[in-house]
Amino acid sequence: MLESIRKGQRWLTFLFVGTIGLVFVFFFGTGGGLQNSNTPSGNAIIELDDVRLTSIDLAREKESIETRLRDQLGDAYDQIGADRYLDSQALNSLLSNVIFAAAAQDLGLYVTKDELRRMVQSSPGFIDDQGRFDPDAFDFFARRNYGNQRLFIQYFTRQLLQQKLVQLLVAQTDVSDSEIDLLTRYEGEEVRIAYVALDPNIVPADIEISDTDVETYAAEHSSELEALYAERVDSLAEPERVKARHILISVAEGASDEVEDAAREQAKAVRERLIAGEDFEVVAAEVSQDAGTAALGGDLGTFAHGTNEAAVDDTAFSLGAGELSEVIRSSYGFHILRVDEKIAAVTPTFEQLRPGLALEAIERSMARERADELSTQLVSEIEAGASLEDAARGAELTLERPAALRRRADGFIAGLGGAPNVMSAAFGLAPGASSPEVYDVEGRRVLIQVVERTEPSVQEIETARVDRREQLLIDKQNRVISAWLDDFRRRLEESGRLRVNAELALGS
Repeated sequence: MLESIRKGQRWLTFLFVGTIGLVFVFFFGTGGGLQNSNTPSGNAIIELDDVRLTSIDLAREKESIETRLRDQLGDAYDQIGADRYLDSQALNSLLSNVIFAAAAQDLGLYVTKDELRRMVQSSPGFIDDQGRFDPDAFDFFARRNYGNQRLFIQYFTRQLLQQKLVQLLVAQTDVSDSEIDLLTRYEGEEVRIAYVALDPNIVPADIEISDTDVETYAAEHSSELEALYAERVDSLAEPERVKARHILISVAEGASDEVEDAAREQAKAVRERLIAGEDFEVVAAEVSQDAGTAALGGDLGTFAHGTNEAAVDDTAFSLGAGELSEVIRSSYGFHILRVDEKIAAVTPTFEQLRPGLALEAIERSMARERADELSTQLVSEIEAGASLEDAARGAELTLERPAALRRRADGFIAGLGGAPNVMSAAFGLAPGASSPEVYDVEGRRVLIQVVERTEPSVQEIETARVDRREQLLIDKQNRVISAWLDDFRRRLEESGRLRVNAELALGS
């Protein structure tokens, strides 16, 4: 739409789409969001000076946005579920419209009656078969969509003011060659690094801890171990368990009543055989339809409550050792269970766990000390002029070499995961340089060396000036307009001129 205004062309589709075609997509709320303590009065959703918009305006804007999206996306519209966002997009559009219009008026911009007349009378929607303006078509459109001509002209005027202000802001924005070159180098630069990651939680294989070491540590750190025991005792306790077997007569999901009844009767007959004294394991191997346990005599193993479906677990834990269940139903079909053994819950005592807790604490302490010693040694050698590669080789440490890196917001590095601090350092080091800094990456101590750096060629940079200029200009215009609009919105809210009821608009 901006381009059409610049060239003095007619508006084409504006009157039917109903939403302004800017050079950017504006998501209202950058910084401040939609929250506003000064809510409008009555049923108003937005109030700004003498402009008062209600849910009727929101519904109209929502419909026009949906129409535009369906025209643009076709069948893809339903696939992306865009209708979920229409309310917020409609509110954003109305807000940007009234804020831009107010800002334009504050800056001395205005729309003349001649401009309005030319735009309306040249709109294809109001031209009859003879190529003349049709007042009746205009009146019908205005009344159907806006209630009357006056409200439509007010809305239309705000749209033109919005266009004028955006055009003014865009005209002042440009992208220089140096900006394009800098961004091309920034995004296209690659580095290859080598790194050492020391995990203070992994015990080195060459550490040997004797029983005497464990006992000595336990005696010297009794209170610490008791506190650790108190923290973990619940997770270390063994819950009540049962050892059980079952026979399954399966029933397919959605089976008919006849099939269901037949399976139940078959299960009852199997139970009668067991009551009569037949061996459970033999019968299970013969008739059970659970392929995983039939050959094992129906053995379900030893399990705690919550391992199986509730019907099976509840029944198993209600039986005594050696008892046979009634026929029960699960989602798989009909079961007969036999409990072979019941194992009571066991909470280990501190004395039972004391040696293990002491050993764990010693290992953790030694692993941390080893990581500290190694990282200190590597830093010392790097500061003395050695490369990380040489220092790591001397300490018999593994040097990892991930694939070439490009800048990423999450700082992802293969083998390390999200490590923005490491990535930032990597792009700040010269090729061949090793950093003496130890970086913390999820508890691991990481040291890096830049092995190689690759930058875009002169040809790639020159090509980018041509290929990327238009998009980079649009992106910059987006940022300028969004920042400008957000600042003006904030000032309108602080002065009390702008009031928004987002809860009423979005139904939250």
